[in-house]
Amino acid sequence: MPHATPQDTKIYHTRMGLPKHATCLFGRAGWQVSRLGFGCYRIDAVTPAHAEALAFALRNGINLIDTSTNYGDGESESLVGQVLQELIATGEVRRAEVVIVSKAGYVQGKNLALAQQREREGRPFPEMVKYMDNCWHCLHPDFLADQLDRSLARLQLDRLDVLLLHNPEYFLSHTVKQHAELNAAKDEYYRRLAAAFAFLETQVESGKISWYGISSNTLPHPASHPEFTSLERVWNIAARLAPHFGVVQFPFNLFETGAMRERNLNAGAQTVLEFARAQNLATLANRPLNAMRSGSMTRLASFETISSQQAEEIFPQQLAAVERDFAARICPELEFTHRLQNHDHIFDYAAQLAGGLHAFRNWAHWDYVRQYLIEPQSERALDYLRHLSNNAALWQRWEAEFRSALHAVLTTLAQQHSASVAEASEKIAVQLDHLAPALATTPALSQKALRVLLQSEGLHAVLLGMRRRAYVEDALHALCAEPIPNFYFDFNLWND
Repeated sequence: MPHATPQDTKIYHTRMGLPKHATCLFGRAGWQVSRLGFGCYRIDAVTPAHAEALAFALRNGINLIDTSTNYGDGESESLVGQVLQELIATGEVRRAEVVIVSKAGYVQGKNLALAQQREREGRPFPEMVKYMDNCWHCLHPDFLADQLDRSLARLQLDRLDVLLLHNPEYFLSHTVKQHAELNAAKDEYYRRLAAAFAFLETQVESGKISWYGISSNTLPHPASHPEFTSLERVWNIAARLAPHFGVVQFPFNLFETGAMRERNLNAGAQTVLEFARAQNLATLANRPLNAMRSGSMTRLASFETISSQQAEEIFPQQLAAVERDFAARICPELEFTHRLQNHDHIFDYAAQLAGGLHAFRNWAHWDYVRQYLIEPQSERALDYLRHLSNNAALWQRWEAEFRSALHAVLTTLAQQHSASVAEASEKIAVQLDHLAPALATTPALSQKALRVLLQSEGLHAVLLGMRRRAYVEDALHALCAEPIPNFYFDFNLWND
């Protein structure tokens, strides 16, 4: 199977017709990519909306995809592979037109089970960083080789366009946690990076990857920070060992502005973005709408809200009826391979969420429960039971009714719990319009924030989580909006 090429990515964008400013050449690789990339952090292989969103993005000019071996415990990569193969089969997209970035380093979930099994067998992955019981980390070539093979299999690729070392600074975080000597640890840190780069260069030579680089949350940190990763030192290592080091990724948003403001390189003369531009490294910004401020997350988006009283008055009742229908009509039609206790109560969300109007501490608590518990659990149940039905037409009608009813409940709860964050978001939007009046014509805070980042000098692409088609449509509005002439956003004033 081919891999991304400069010529084919250019052909893709000629066909898609995005405005010229919505694409760019991707550093030393020379690919023409959309300046918004499809971020796959919360993507899985069983949620239909995720597949729909990714396919819609690829059909509408977004040809940069960012995933990782640990996103969704590998399911994120699986979904990317499935959707890409489907679009290739229909002739809508060619493999060589799409740039796929993945990352390796985390040892969680299935990878953690694998690492523990190898330890029991007396053949552990070397140089394992056991940061927490449920989160290890490893950069050793043996582990990277294992992860690359698994990644390629899930993505259904022969060659990965870009492989990034994923948050290698866990080694430094562990050092700080253990109160170990930091200077010696930093020397060891960069030695491990050098060994990883040397290995990745062999993978370029063997045709498994085209380029590689590093994704680190601490690239924009002050140079004095104990977990700081110096792009200058990384580049000096790569320049000696690794001619195919070409991509860096880091957090960058309205509040985490170190990549543009922190002069932590070249004896305090350059920022990460300036240094990367001088070396023609492709730069990717993550977390564009999820800003960490004073230890908590600020969501840079607009919210629709309703009062608690309104929520109680309109709280949807259809879900309970649909779930009763499952027990009465659908469950008897299913051929279970083994007996389940209370299988007719698999769907019991109406009862569980009945107290949801007052059960959650705040929007962040509600959002976590929705994204990590309710949505994935319901999708996995639907995916499993769908194959057990003897009456496909009956199941399809019921599933559509269930999805609609559950969505209505989740929407009501989201609107009710959004009041506090909506007020903060509105204040941010007003401040943005004051500092950059040209943004006042852009209605949504998410679009305002993206437009600021997209006009930041030296940044190639912004990686945005787009789990729903509506999110893709919103992002495309920001991507295709005409650049603001003579635009300058004073990040220093904004953050002071």
